[in-house]
Amino acid sequence: MKFSTLALAAALALGGMSTPLFAEAPEIGATIYGSDDGEVGTVERVQPGAVVVNLGAVSATLPADAIGEGAKGPTIPLTKAELVAAVNQANNQAEAALAAALVPGADLYSSDAVLLGKVKEVQDDLVVVELASGPVSLPRPHIALKDEKVTFLATAADVQAATEKGGD
Repeated sequence: MKFSTLALAAALALGGMSTPLFAEAPEIGATIYGSDDGEVGTVERVQPGAVVVNLGAVSATLPADAIGEGAKGPTIPLTKAELVAAVNQANNQAEAALAAALVPGADLYSSDAVLLGKVKEVQDDLVVVELASGPVSLPRPHIALKDEKVTFLATAADVQAATEKGGD
């Protein structure tokens, strides 16, 4: 699931961190604990400055400096319920913003910021886009807002290669 690291950072800041910060990010597979000492989730990925934690139904990207050392191990200043609620709220806000922007006539960009074309039609699972080579249907779940632009989550070269291959 999508989730704004900035929104989560704000939520974590509100929780306050009274435990010392981890010197290094926790390892993949490590359990993250909440402010109530309950299990929050498991580290699924570590990337520069961030840790992706699987919470069960959703995942959250946590700023690495939001994870402190607690009695049981890596700890955040929220409970699992609070973190899941923050993730769900951020996902709902992101989906609403995308729905407002993803309308016929909107410009559609690639993940490398190349203008691909204009949205012609929005369906439940597909978005019809007019490319220079003609109309193409793209999967809606692969479209997001990136820097306030409606963005297909593939590079322009990948889209071109796929449309050329699909035309054979």
